[in-house]
Amino acid sequence: MRGKQVTYWVIFCALCVGYGVLKGQVGEAGRESPFSIGVGARALGLGNAGTAFPDDPSAFAWNPAGMVVVEEKRVGLSLTTLFEGTLYNFIGFVYPTMDAGTFGFGMSRIGTGGIKYTKVEDGAPFDTGEEIDYWWGKLTLSYAATFFRGLSVGFNLNVNRQSLWLYSTNGFGVDFGIHYRIPVTGGLLNNLYFGGMVENGISPRMKLGTKAETIPYITKLGIAKYFQFRGNRDRWLFLVDWEQGQQKESQYHFGTEYSWNRSIYLRVGVDDGEFSFGGGLRYRHFQIDYGMSQIGDPEFFQRSHRFSLVFYIGKSIPEKRRILEEQRLMEIQSGINQRIEANRQEQIAEGLRSGNEYIENGDYFNARLAFSSVLRIDPDHAEARELLDWVTEKDQELQEQRQEALLQRERETVSLQRDNEFISARLKEGLEALDNRDFRKAIENFEQALERDPEDPQIQGYLQQARSALENEVYQLFARAQQNLNRGEISEAYNALDRARDQAEGNPNLQTEVQRRLRNLEINVDFINSYQAGVNRYAQGEYDEAARYFARALEYRPDDEPAKEYYQKSLARSLEERSELEGEALGKYRTGLERYREGLFKEALQLFNEALALAPNNVRLLNAIEDAEKRIELYEE
Repeated sequence: MRGKQVTYWVIFCALCVGYGVLKGQVGEAGRESPFSIGVGARALGLGNAGTAFPDDPSAFAWNPAGMVVVEEKRVGLSLTTLFEGTLYNFIGFVYPTMDAGTFGFGMSRIGTGGIKYTKVEDGAPFDTGEEIDYWWGKLTLSYAATFFRGLSVGFNLNVNRQSLWLYSTNGFGVDFGIHYRIPVTGGLLNNLYFGGMVENGISPRMKLGTKAETIPYITKLGIAKYFQFRGNRDRWLFLVDWEQGQQKESQYHFGTEYSWNRSIYLRVGVDDGEFSFGGGLRYRHFQIDYGMSQIGDPEFFQRSHRFSLVFYIGKSIPEKRRILEEQRLMEIQSGINQRIEANRQEQIAEGLRSGNEYIENGDYFNARLAFSSVLRIDPDHAEARELLDWVTEKDQELQEQRQEALLQRERETVSLQRDNEFISARLKEGLEALDNRDFRKAIENFEQALERDPEDPQIQGYLQQARSALENEVYQLFARAQQNLNRGEISEAYNALDRARDQAEGNPNLQTEVQRRLRNLEINVDFINSYQAGVNRYAQGEYDEAARYFARALEYRPDDEPAKEYYQKSLARSLEERSELEGEALGKYRTGLERYREGLFKEALQLFNEALALAPNNVRLLNAIEDAEKRIELYEE
């Protein structure tokens, strides 16, 4: 007689693969998922501690919110042989974006085949000769985003499917995660991470046979901290996880990883009392990881070995941000260059316009100056060169006409002829010097020519215009020296004033102005040197020396507020006044501390400054002010 068909081996393997052997628990909430053993060789080597810093393509399996620590697109493949031909396969993909959060996708599968199908008929089992398969798969879609200063949240949408011979079932669930990175740079809290996850927060409900089961939830909490060495090329990571299942006792996981040059990885961990270790090797965009640990009861199962292959795709988020910043700076520089070029073109256009106006008025002298200024800006400017040649030729014609008239007069006497030759030579040399913008030489030649013919209006005009051009040149050098000083180009400022001093030789008024500006430049240089030396001594804690330098700086600029403030701080710290605050100063200090604890740093800073006005040399107040200023600067960034 045919009774019920009993598939002993099927039931055994289903229970094993379904997590009965792999430390799972069964209760009213149902059987724990076999995927709770974790994925990826990296996590296995770290003792399955990965909630706070899951830095690989399986990040969403450990904490969906923790995907934010993955800085570039990654694809991961993992293959693990569990027991009796049971295979555990995983593929994961994490896709971080600049502004839209981080996306994840994964597929996991545990299964075995070749199970003999045995029936019981008339009370006796017999082998049917058939073989059947059993597998459990999970498809995961994940998302994570940072909402506020290092605080991130994320979730997994899971689709579970079980298949046993002719039977199958589906279940849908959701995992929830939270992640936090303390937003500080430097100090013990730098690179400190916290993570939490509720796996199966919305539990899948599975019904493979006649009884439906709900997969129980698992709560995980973790903390991670890493240290960097050798210019951030090496990293030492420490992780601690706590895990509490709905149907099992608490478990603890510990792991540490040392990465050398971001290429070689060594890992050691403790997985709920079981020792684990592993390592990894990365070459360019590829990485292979290995992990070994005990999964299941060691009395029945040997240690499990797991291999993972990781592919790095594209540039990391920090690299993209650096490229965007470089592009932004290039755009800024391009805008500056465009403005400089536009200003240059305006100067050229103005020079051409004024030169043409001078030509229309017959003022060839100033026309030559205008066109030579254009060529000084753009030596290859064809129009300015052509106009300068034409003006020079016209001016030469006028000189020739004048020379002819002078020669007519000079024929009367040899002395008059010699004077005319001398004047013509001086005028020629003066005009050539004028074209070369050597105004001193031009003035000397025009003055020598005027000595021979004091009543000549043309020579008088040339001399007056050359002196005006010289004065304009000197004041342009003054302006250039001031611009150089404003940009901190001290050497260039000195060079400009030295050139101005050379040009001003023989002009008492200009020489006096040059000396005055040189003295002002020396005062500014002395102030800058004293101020910077004071800042350096203050940063090194040499407050007596700092106060001396700031006092010297205030001799040059008595009203400079930063120097006065630094001088007061240096003097206070050098005196080390630590007397107890009293009266109104104490009240303002305590109120400022309350505002500081409430995060109202600007109000706290105002109260500290008011207290400092009542107790100017109190070090405790100075420390409070500096700390409040740092907090304000940090939050404004």
